[in-house]
Amino acid sequence: MGFVDPLKDLSVPEKKQAKFECTITKDVSKVIWFRGTEIVTPSPKYEIIDDGKKHMLIINNCEFDDEAQYTIEALGQKSAAQLMVEGMRLSFVQPLQDQTVKEGNSARFDLELSHENVPVVWYRNEVKLHVSRTVLIHVEGKRHTLEMRTLSLDDTCQIKAEAKGIYSMAKLTVVGNCASSFPFHFCFISH
Repeated sequence: MGFVDPLKDLSVPEKKQAKFECTITKDVSKVIWFRGTEIVTPSPKYEIIDDGKKHMLIINNCEFDDEAQYTIEALGQKSAAQLMVEGMRLSFVQPLQDQTVKEGNSARFDLELSHENVPVVWYRNEVKLHVSRTVLIHVEGKRHTLEMRTLSLDDTCQIKAEAKGIYSMAKLTVVGNCASSFPFHFCFISH
């Protein structure tokens, strides 16, 4: 047994259908499809068509996450091909900007992504931020906002936004409130 028509690499536009096809020299009722090392099973995402010598794997609504090597295995023989998904890659249209704010005030970090419905995870010095009384997170389409309220000098940090493996970072600097009604400046810093 061998492959008359082995699998061929495919490049399809984002959201479109990809169709891997191959023909083998004899009728085989059962073949196994793999995505990388994982076995592919029929689902709304994957359609598997076995028609004697002709075998097809259809991938519906292709996303960038579907890019991988796909392999068919029949009677110990294998054929593999790569799927590439074309389209606009996720990027930061508006990245984060550094901010300097006075102690007791709020800082607001805005960013805009190239795609909608992409989750963003916010970090403060590499520690994941969670919504609280002083931390607010807002999403509207492609725009994501982090608001940090009632800041203290200890809140000076690095802010990072992560979306599907891409990052945008900014520095948050909190400065003390100095009384300037005297010829000399007095800063009262509470510890």
